[in-house]
Amino acid sequence: MPRAILNPHVRLCFTAIFALLVMGLTPAAGMPRCPPQNELLAKAEIVVEARVKSLSIGESGLLLTDNFPTRMVRADLEIKRVIKGKFPGREAIVYGTLYPPGPFRELTTMAIAYGFDGRDTFEWELSRNEIGNDIALFSMNACSYHKFPDWVVAPL
Repeated sequence: MPRAILNPHVRLCFTAIFALLVMGLTPAAGMPRCPPQNELLAKAEIVVEARVKSLSIGESGLLLTDNFPTRMVRADLEIKRVIKGKFPGREAIVYGTLYPPGPFRELTTMAIAYGFDGRDTFEWELSRNEIGNDIALFSMNACSYHKFPDWVVAPL
């Protein structure tokens, strides 16, 4: 047997990877669950029908504390129509931290389906988060309303 496999650190890494694959990257059981989507829709201020033009994970460029991860998820949305509230733009950028990233699996599927026969739109709440004086961003991490097509949503 190769010597690297016998190394306890390598075996620990293989075990951790296997455990993540089996469990999936889901929020911890101790975290509070989000309210049902119909309640989130009632509380939402801005809801749009959108398409994912691009989806990426990379360094945020933010100057944060040493213990805070600097990588973020970025989704560039093309706004097809405003369903609720007012939003003058035709595009929006939504940011999220890597864990928990919100409905990342569904956003990935929608990014792949961009331009696919009119089945690439979904409903999304533009949840504005203030991060400073006159500075805000749209977040995907908070409990926010979203509705994806049935073919995108994975069974639980």
